[in-house]
Amino acid sequence: MIRKTSEKLLEEFTANRSTYESDPSSLYKMVNRIAIPHFDFDRMTRIVLGRHYSGATPEQRHQFAEEFKILLVRTYSQALFQYSDEKIKYIPAVPYGKDMIVREEIDVGAAVPVRLEYLLGKKDGNWKVYDVRIDGISLVTTFRKSYNITINRKGLPVLIAELQKKNSIQ
Repeated sequence: MIRKTSEKLLEEFTANRSTYESDPSSLYKMVNRIAIPHFDFDRMTRIVLGRHYSGATPEQRHQFAEEFKILLVRTYSQALFQYSDEKIKYIPAVPYGKDMIVREEIDVGAAVPVRLEYLLGKKDGNWKVYDVRIDGISLVTTFRKSYNITINRKGLPVLIAELQKKNSIQ
């Protein structure tokens, strides 16, 4: 699933790069269509909010998940512009407790390739990504640490408002 999704994203991106450069919203739609169905945003939201999840209302959880999804789509979309036909090595999946880890190595011309690890768990009978590690650094843990500071100082509603503002200007 990871390999198929990555290849489809890169194929479509490469074929339509000039369109995506002039119309980023079309790139966001493509990433939403191809990649987002393979992510478990409920689980990601629980991990990112950490101890604040249980105190959040269902509406706050939903709002946060939606804004977090938009942020990730835009971040990932912009990262695609760094792609210039690098070679990707797909490494077979390995068990991770009840979950799985799928690894990729991207040869970017440096001495050491960039290592990506996708952590997947079962949801509704399908494998879904709930974290991505880039060279060992967890995406959801990084966001949790950053957002925890804002939530502790200002509250979850302020964090959601800040994400909405950031997403509206990109």
